Amino acid sequence: MAFFSYLPNVYVGEGIKDDEDFKYRLVKNIFRRAKTRADLDQYVTLLEAYEVGEDESPANVALAFFNDPFLDWMILMVNNITDVYEQWPKNINDLQEYTRRKYNNPDAIHHYETVRAEFNGETFLEQGIQVNDTWRTVLPDGTTLGETQSIYPVTNYEYEDYLNEQKRIIKLPTPPVIELILAEFEDVIAYEPHSELDQNARRRQQSRWNRTLRAPRLMPTI
Repeated sequence: MAFFSYLPNVYVGEGIKDDEDFKYRLVKNIFRRAKTRADLDQYVTLLEAYEVGEDESPANVALAFFNDPFLDWMILMVNNITDVYEQWPKNINDLQEYTRRKYNNPDAIHHYETVRAEFNGETFLEQGIQVNDTWRTVLPDGTTLGETQSIYPVTNYEYEDYLNEQKRIIKLPTPPVIELILAEFEDVIAYEPHSELDQNARRRQQSRWNRTLRAPRLMPTI
């Protein structure tokens, strides 16, 4: 079932001027949000690691693993992804375009990282530690390595590509977790019994005064 079908309804005012009565439209309350329990990660048997492929969307992954593209919202929720444009891995064309928009020169140096250094046959310094451009590795015997033996440049594009690749590793819920979430989600996302709800469990129409003063409630969690 599609995510928005689970969301409860709410009346939204369409008034334009202060002295004009509100007109109301019944819409889905997109501000209702649930998230998975914070301790779910410790139960490693409930989640499976997956590497998102090039051009794979959440719906593609949901179709491949759950046989239902409309369960894409579950993948996003389990991975705490609230902005699919920023938190889901981009394909190469989108990444190149994103980098061109973000940087004046995608090929300019973003930062420097260390070159792996050995001493007496063992690793003395790991590769990939971010340092400044003046870093020179000094071995335990006092030998100072040259620039190319100590550091290498990382361009803006290489940096963004690295971040993008980190986003490819996601968690997929196993069948028992899927069943649990589906069983509980509708109850969790629904409104609790309240005098503001009508007989169809929809938030009632409110006056301008009440709408102005009332603060939103905390979001529920699974």
